[in-house]
Amino acid sequence: MKPLRFSLAALVVAALPALACAASLQIKVTDRDGQPVPDAVVEVQVASGAVPRAPAPGQVTINQSKMKFVPRVTVVQPGTRVVFTNQDRWDHHVRGTLGGLAQMLDAVGFQFRLAGWVDSKPLSSSEVVFDKPGVTLLGCFLHSSMRGYVVVADSPWVAVTGADGVAVLDELPAGPAVVKLWQADEVAEIAPSPVVLGAQPLQLTRQLSMVAKRR
Repeated sequence: MKPLRFSLAALVVAALPALACAASLQIKVTDRDGQPVPDAVVEVQVASGAVPRAPAPGQVTINQSKMKFVPRVTVVQPGTRVVFTNQDRWDHHVRGTLGGLAQMLDAVGFQFRLAGWVDSKPLSSSEVVFDKPGVTLLGCFLHSSMRGYVVVADSPWVAVTGADGVAVLDELPAGPAVVKLWQADEVAEIAPSPVVLGAQPLQLTRQLSMVAKRR
């Protein structure tokens, strides 16, 4: 019987990570008129020291394409290397400044120029490592309409709403947590929402004071 007891114990230990990350959250973000809000960052801060099974990528790419930063909002973890690539046939700048109050204290940030794409030649690219949590506003000196954002999250449990205004986070640790929202066009500060995550999927709806811009 001893081998059987040992086998059962091993199965229980192996199942513990799955039991600890059994919760899921779906949140729908709408604007003042009830329309879905895309590109809202949903960050879940948990009380436990659990980490996601799949580690966040150490490198991501942001393209400059058709006079836009693609994706418009990129969420990364501290220490992530972000590669900027120009896919247009004309030159672009990449200018990065901290968002919010910190922007006034960091007028320089980073900036560089990326040459336009030429047939049969590699795309022009450069990279930046984002070390500290916060929001960086991306722009282009040559084309003032270009706007993008890099959000360095405090928590590894983070997602961005799609065109339907919905973000889904799975395999969250069960227990008390705080849900934080950020959206570039929302002027008013968004109050965090305390929640309790459990075996039953949690569905939330948050309405912002802004009116979503149609792009």
